[in-house]
Amino acid sequence: MGQLFRFEFGKLIHKKLILAAVAAYTLVMIILLLNQRIDYLEVKTADGTTYHGRKAAAYEKTIADKYRGELNADKVNDILKAAIDSGSPEELSYKGDWVTKSISSMFVWESWDKVKPLTEEDIESAYPQIKEQPFQIGYTRGWETAMLCMESMLLIAGFLIVITVAPVFSEEYSSGMDALLLTAKKGKSTCIRAKITASVCFSVLLALFTIALPAGAIFIQYGIKGWDATVQAAAHGLFWTVPRTLSCLQAMILVIIFAVIGAVLLTCITLLISALSKNAFTAVLVALLLYIVPIVLIDKLDILPLNQFLSIMPSGDFNAALVLGMEDMRLGGLRIPMSYLNIFLTAVMGLTAWKGCRNIFGGNQVT
Repeated sequence: MGQLFRFEFGKLIHKKLILAAVAAYTLVMIILLLNQRIDYLEVKTADGTTYHGRKAAAYEKTIADKYRGELNADKVNDILKAAIDSGSPEELSYKGDWVTKSISSMFVWESWDKVKPLTEEDIESAYPQIKEQPFQIGYTRGWETAMLCMESMLLIAGFLIVITVAPVFSEEYSSGMDALLLTAKKGKSTCIRAKITASVCFSVLLALFTIALPAGAIFIQYGIKGWDATVQAAAHGLFWTVPRTLSCLQAMILVIIFAVIGAVLLTCITLLISALSKNAFTAVLVALLLYIVPIVLIDKLDILPLNQFLSIMPSGDFNAALVLGMEDMRLGGLRIPMSYLNIFLTAVMGLTAWKGCRNIFGGNQVT
């Protein structure tokens, strides 16, 4: 099995097209990360001073330390008042420090001219999660930037997974190798298992690579300060719709978990399509279509069951907040989180791909 696994894994990655695609993917990720370099960071203070690079990050961390701790109405009003007193609150909400940008994006609901002092009830009304677990203010720029890069690249990684995995079985049909494989001693058992295992391993390794490179590049520059800060109390709002208060570290762990789940689910779907398709072009086309449709349709139609279903597709996993923030499925009086259904679907598809590919490809009649 080990030798066959290495052989099948080698077949996946040694094709010129796949090597070129992996190289291009890595280059795109490097370019994305270069554009996020700390050297490009520019932060303006309330008194008009502008900091750049590491000095800007150090200033932001000072402000985050000043307000560090539980988010409450006093802190929110203090931050908003400081921005208003500067005379250019709109500019500070765009070029100011990360805490000011975060709070203004959360609580400036119309325009700065209409900002009024907030009460605890106002904050709880806007963010019900606070009632169960308060938000914590901290320096989240590094964590948010890393997760934003990860999720952007994971969606692209899905295309790479499809074009790599789709030919696994379908290519054997078109090349005539299925006749040789299926008449070999281990062709209908170990060989098929090796193909499936190699495909899943490739996809998981690609997902982990997509996590590791941005995490390393961003954390080296910004550090891990703010790991315990609430990710919902941050400028990008990646997890605003998630009904449970999450720290940056918890959000990162969930991004990693669902990236792996999405990679496995997409691989299993693609393997089944590959086993059913008689040529690689058809397999790639159908698999890409099934991957792209949820990305295009999610939230475009105001149909809750459709959006719930689309959220548990692989593209939903690659945007963890999408599946975590989707409204629960209701079955009578039972409420089932869509994330649970997604994990269940992945397990079912894993078993289906394991048995289905063996039955479909292994049951193919050869002469």
